[in-house]
Amino acid sequence: MASDLVNITINGTPLQVPAGEMIIESARRIGVEIPHFCYHPRLSKEAGANCRMCLVEVASPRKNPDGSVTLAKMPKPQTSCSLPAGEGMVIETETPAIIEARRGILEFLLINHPLDCPICDRGGECPLQNNTLHYGPPTTRYVEEKRHLPKAFPLSEHVVLDRERCIHCARCTRFAEDIAGDAQLGFLKRGADMEVSVRTGEQFTSLFSGNTIELCPVGALLSRSYRFRGRPWDLMTQKSICTECSNGCNIKLDHRAGRFVRVNARLNEDVNEEWTCDRGKFGMDYLSGPDRLTTPLVRRGNRFEAVGWDEAIRRVAEELGQAGRKSAFLGGIRSSNEDLFVMQRLFREVLGSSDLDHRVGPSFDAEPVIGVGQGQVARAPMSLVELEGLSLFISFGCDMAWEQPMAYLRVRKGWRRGALTIASVARHGTAEDERPSSLAPISAVRVRHDEGGELQVALRLLGEVLRQGGDGTAVPAELAAKAESAVTEQGADAEAVRRLALTLFEAGKGASDGRSVAVWIGEAARTNRQLPDILQTLSAALSAAGVHGVVQVPAMEVNEQGARDLGIAPTWLPGYEQADPAGRNSAEILAAVAQGDIAALWISGLDLATRYSDPAAAVRALESCPFLVVTDLSLTKTAQMADVVLPVTSVAERNGTYTNVEGRVQRFWKAYDPPAGVRQEWRIAAQIAARLGTEIHYASSREVLADIAARVPLYAGCGPDALGDGGVRWASALAGEVGR
Repeated sequence: MASDLVNITINGTPLQVPAGEMIIESARRIGVEIPHFCYHPRLSKEAGANCRMCLVEVASPRKNPDGSVTLAKMPKPQTSCSLPAGEGMVIETETPAIIEARRGILEFLLINHPLDCPICDRGGECPLQNNTLHYGPPTTRYVEEKRHLPKAFPLSEHVVLDRERCIHCARCTRFAEDIAGDAQLGFLKRGADMEVSVRTGEQFTSLFSGNTIELCPVGALLSRSYRFRGRPWDLMTQKSICTECSNGCNIKLDHRAGRFVRVNARLNEDVNEEWTCDRGKFGMDYLSGPDRLTTPLVRRGNRFEAVGWDEAIRRVAEELGQAGRKSAFLGGIRSSNEDLFVMQRLFREVLGSSDLDHRVGPSFDAEPVIGVGQGQVARAPMSLVELEGLSLFISFGCDMAWEQPMAYLRVRKGWRRGALTIASVARHGTAEDERPSSLAPISAVRVRHDEGGELQVALRLLGEVLRQGGDGTAVPAELAAKAESAVTEQGADAEAVRRLALTLFEAGKGASDGRSVAVWIGEAARTNRQLPDILQTLSAALSAAGVHGVVQVPAMEVNEQGARDLGIAPTWLPGYEQADPAGRNSAEILAAVAQGDIAALWISGLDLATRYSDPAAAVRALESCPFLVVTDLSLTKTAQMADVVLPVTSVAERNGTYTNVEGRVQRFWKAYDPPAGVRQEWRIAAQIAARLGTEIHYASSREVLADIAARVPLYAGCGPDALGDGGVRWASALAGEVGR
């Protein structure tokens, strides 16, 4: 609104800005960059203004006794990162006094800062180095000995601290307090002895500690894995997507001479803003790991023999061709959308088999997402941004910061703004309660139950909702009877569940048309064989309470959502169209393998022997499999049992797309050439189809994505020309909101 704007002038340029906006932000609107160290737009301003580098001269209107208005210059320079814009302000950023003040501030900061730029890992991308070159003095007047402290103090598993370099800007401490929420970092001591340290005196165990490395403006906080490995000018950078969970964080891959070096965050306001979690920032070394497979392997007796691709493709095509409908596919949760689409075409169109599944059990819920409200059922997963605007978020068996790190940060941001209430439902002794970055401390309601008690909690919640006046007509009579019975049973914390029911009613009051409540089901609840009943009961509780909300089983692996969307399932095709005939799920496939009803099994990017809900059963089935082919990056336990192992390209060695937890189709780009002996999975599938007499011809991954957009209505708005750098949610594209 116009009334919310004020008129100011910066360096002679008049402009209108929101009232209360910090001057440093207003200056950026006209391309004026005020040098700074401690300021960051996402960190609290209250604990800022530490470095004094962003000084400006300010004059403000003053009303005189005679009623006239004149400009009165403030007696001292002001920090632009803490000065809000006011009507009529006139700001100057480049006066002689300000230039001299900047030079003095830099001279002061460099009194004890070591002159070790040649060996500092921040060299070449250091704000202190850059500002000193632009604004600092050419020499120092100080001849006294600089302070000396132990170098490379191990602050955590991933972060080292060089105390000599720290300028006390408080970026890292504010991040720990404001964003990560663990508040582990703080300043100890005072004066010249003041230093950043872990408040508990133990290690910095935050799940988001790596962000402090990028935030640090002077190289005081550094990566232990990147230390002394390179310089910015000898690295090449490519845009990519993190592969360590389903949130699909936008990242930059730094590489040199065809080898991965490090991960930094890439800005995407709709996904990860500019943050990463430690799983992603420090977990992608596998891209250039020593165990990478670089040539196809074929089993000869009890050992593997390296062979050429022609022989490997011929062997796999012969076995799959003989098996025909008795072929099955498992996995794909780390494969690209292009891989998945061509793979399901190979099995359905060429081999005639619907035995495909990406799930590893033990529950096989056909509805990954259940929406509640106004009688609607919606498959579309909610967006990450939506989480910030909820009235109530219920974490149900979900270790949010570990399983859904960016979703955790969104939920915490909504809570910090005061608009979002959080409830946590988990087993006793859950790791979520022990992690420093956790929803438990900020949850208004905490329900703890015994192992396997998820359904009892859901039933008790429904029973409490019905007892407190919930709409019983929205609940099947048999389910309502079970819920009434559960209220009287021992087990879950009765008082906590009652408070959760009251909180649910409160969240529904005055709710808008948007989703007011979200229940996210985590790994602990997903491993419960009663998951379908849990989902039905929780959905009934939301309906009975009269709230508009969603019970969601969010994807957990990098492209688990893509596997759902593109039909790597026995009962639905790409776009969730009903499969006819339906195939078998992973449990049924493994049982059929053990019984000899499956003659050939393909496993993609999944170590089934360790990841399956019953690993012993998986191993027994794989040992009896007549023919097993595995596509993977390394020789996993499952791959060691295979008859043929086909090495595939990594996310750094190809172009393609993933679909993240919110249904956002995002592009990743090739950073460097793959080893000579690896291939893209969709090309392998297409070559096998050609061997079997069916052409599935694509010249590039771009053509595959274009075909997906043409054939799958769900992805119609997610073609290669629509994605851009930030991706497109298929739910938004269907609604005509392209680009969101």
